[in-house]
Amino acid sequence: MPSKRSGRPYVPGITEALLQAAERIMTNEGYSALTIDSLVNEVSTTRPTFYRRFPNISHLALEVIRIRFGTGSSVDTGSLHGDLLQLQRDEVAMFSSPLIRNTLPGLLEAIHADSAVRALYESQLIGPRRANVERVIGNAIERGEVDEQQVDIEYVCDLLFGPVLVRALLPVPAGLDDRLARQTTASAVQTLRASTTVAQ
Repeated sequence: MPSKRSGRPYVPGITEALLQAAERIMTNEGYSALTIDSLVNEVSTTRPTFYRRFPNISHLALEVIRIRFGTGSSVDTGSLHGDLLQLQRDEVAMFSSPLIRNTLPGLLEAIHADSAVRALYESQLIGPRRANVERVIGNAIERGEVDEQQVDIEYVCDLLFGPVLVRALLPVPAGLDDRLARQTTASAVQTLRASTTVAQ
């Protein structure tokens, strides 16, 4: 005899509806307005149904961001500068979006408070983007643009992502725009090439 399953049956479409509702709230109202009660009321479902899909609100928010922005670009323009600039333009576009600008401050608090959320943030959002930079630099090493022995990839990632994150979080006059993408790319390329020149 088939075994009996407890609880309500899985309803197709509920996950997508929760994600869509969450994205709308995150974009228009921010992370602090994202609550389980508001979501399940909007989607006409229940809290147990929510918890069968997501451990908490932070996991849902990260999934919304991952679906919307993916893991970054796979680029190959043929040059170190061209590759990094394309990656950086994508990052600026992501962090300047209302979805990220309104969500990031609250989400970062959850990331610091919950090790599971922090691990998910690192593995799904930060790690893949740093890996993209590492691949770009690896290609530059193969072309002879950069000396492999002098590369500090973590520092280069900080040069690229640090200013973008600061402008996304702090009320500074300077904006998140293409100028920032070009400036941070130039700084990273200059650092990599300076290290190569010293090594030679």
